[in-house]
Amino acid sequence: MTTTSKPWDVIVVGAGAAGLVAAWHARRQGASVLVVNKGLVGRTGATITSGGGVSVAGETLRRLGLEGGDPADTEEKFIADTVRAGSFLNDQRLVESMVTGIGGELQRLVDAGVRFRVNKKAPGHSSGRGVHITGPDMQKAVTDAALKAGVQFREDFQSTRLLRRGGEVVGVAGLDRRTGEADALYGHATVIATGGTTSNWHLRTAPDELSGEGHAMALAAGADLIEMEMLQFLPCCLAAPALWRGLQFPWIMGPQGGLRAWLLNRYGERFMARWDPERLELATRDVVSAACAAEVAEGRGSPNGAVYLSWRHLPNDIIDNFATWSKSVTPDWQWQGFDMSPLIERIKAGYAIEVAPAAHFSLGGVRVDATGDTGVPGLFACGEAAGGVHGANRLSGNAGTQMLVQGREAGLAAAAAAQARRALGAADDVAAVLASITAPFQRPVGDGARAPYELKDRLTTLAERALGAARDGASLEAALAEVRTIARDELPRLACRSHQRVWNRDWSDALECEAGVPVLESALLGALARTGSIGAHQRRDLGRAAASVLTHSFVSQGADGTLTHRSQPVAHPLVTPA
Repeated sequence: MTTTSKPWDVIVVGAGAAGLVAAWHARRQGASVLVVNKGLVGRTGATITSGGGVSVAGETLRRLGLEGGDPADTEEKFIADTVRAGSFLNDQRLVESMVTGIGGELQRLVDAGVRFRVNKKAPGHSSGRGVHITGPDMQKAVTDAALKAGVQFREDFQSTRLLRRGGEVVGVAGLDRRTGEADALYGHATVIATGGTTSNWHLRTAPDELSGEGHAMALAAGADLIEMEMLQFLPCCLAAPALWRGLQFPWIMGPQGGLRAWLLNRYGERFMARWDPERLELATRDVVSAACAAEVAEGRGSPNGAVYLSWRHLPNDIIDNFATWSKSVTPDWQWQGFDMSPLIERIKAGYAIEVAPAAHFSLGGVRVDATGDTGVPGLFACGEAAGGVHGANRLSGNAGTQMLVQGREAGLAAAAAAQARRALGAADDVAAVLASITAPFQRPVGDGARAPYELKDRLTTLAERALGAARDGASLEAALAEVRTIARDELPRLACRSHQRVWNRDWSDALECEAGVPVLESALLGALARTGSIGAHQRRDLGRAAASVLTHSFVSQGADGTLTHRSQPVAHPLVTPA
């Protein structure tokens, strides 16, 4: 166990776009900045795998001198669309900050030479709003800018605990996978930018790194989590074969990408006609996901627990031409490093393919204000790790806008906080923190020990069963009891089968399980307390929640580790429910 004595002004946990934008802005304020990342910078995280949309109002594009936007589109319309899509559960001040703040960050990308195109009108948007920048291009732009500004990096560092002095955060501790040592890093301000929690679900679109460590760390340090029951599912992801399970290519080639494929149940019924007879497969993601999950739950699904997506009604030359005009695939059907031509041949032969909703984006997260402040001195959060802005559903492209704007605000606020808090002393709990990180490695393997990978699989199965796109009270109650049993009986017995310190997969898995348990318990508490269907939270056993009684869902952690849920009425300062 070691401690790194040099205090940084700002430590940013996570090297996706939100974290690197925060790091760049903090560095521009003169702060010394260290970015710690769970894997390799530019090779891990959600940004590099994202579709690359950034929603921007048409009037903002005009103000920047950029062509292609809707001249009638305004920031007010953008705010209203976002709030309506979120079922009025959004923190509207966060929405306002996101919508009005994106212009400056977009200009910075344009000045850096990043190429983009104006988006077509996406479901839920009233306009062809915003721009498209590929995930790899976005990641490269923000990484290059951070490096040029003098930001320092530490890779393959799995952050698991925040260091505290009294009620303040004074740094972060974790496992250095390269050395096999637990280490403590001191900083006057810390920014959580660890992304979402989707790797706690089996079927998912996001990378494996998104286990929720940032959420668990912030919760343990005294921050609130908000709307953790709200997880966006992306419909039409491949359910079979196993090699491609979770790939979102059918959604790109289908409703999202412009080809009018049909969703069918086992009887060949185009079931979206019962859910949204006007928009059908072009309904928003929360509606399509809930419809697909309900078909399976009610016994009308496919053999692999999915539904069918069919292009058979389309002539083959229309399918062939898709590859010539789509910006997502190459003419030989290469997509994000995958050769999809075998799937295309099957589609052209008239076969439907099995698709299902996959965990895609965490709508809930750490509660913040518009500056990224969590309410815990010295702690900030931004990007997908922060909750509240999207409410009960996220519009396409708004994730890109969120991470750029919140990254800037958190970086600026953290730099200012670091300047005011330079005289901090050492953490008062560092020895206990480091010991807790090494505990799974130190435990003997024998009777009663638990293999981390087995518990990890159990947690993802639990999440898939109870916290999918269609839920019911009985499953939620059973899952809550199970996750509490796991916290009490299983986590303390996690042990590494190998005592090789460097790149010990069991050790990393054990720490991810320790983060996943409070993340899932928080989501279950929120889901049980929300006694009506709304957005991404669809209860098959309950009706739709009334807009007049909407409440925010908060979870906090007591000194004994117990999680407590509370509700608070939603304020509507800008857009009111009609």
